[in-house]
Amino acid sequence: MAGKDFGGQIRLRLSNGTSLSLRGTMTLKTTGRVVEAIRNQDGSIDRVSTLAPYGWEITCKDDGQDFEALLKADRFDATFIEDDNGKSHYYTRAFFVGDTSINRMNGEVSGLGGAAETYKSKG
Repeated sequence: MAGKDFGGQIRLRLSNGTSLSLRGTMTLKTTGRVVEAIRNQDGSIDRVSTLAPYGWEITCKDDGQDFEALLKADRFDATFIEDDNGKSHYYTRAFFVGDTSINRMNGEVSGLGGAAETYKSKG
């Protein structure tokens, strides 16, 4: 796989030693801003750009992690490694955000995301 290929095996490793086994969805926020259009009273439109944290949203396997402790943990660096296509994503000075829910029928954790000060990718 290369170029315009997606999916395959993706790993998440944190600089504090934590690894999460991803499952299902992984969405990366890589622009650092939100842009919206507004319409003025004279019919013209403008663009408003608001800075936002870089970040991610994931679902993962419940391996017995203490999600409250993860949400309160010190900042860390996070690396997403896409093994099958050679792409890596690096988030620095990050922390977890969200409202986690655990599906006890299949062990899937949802509602977990992250926010970071910087983002870079390679590959």
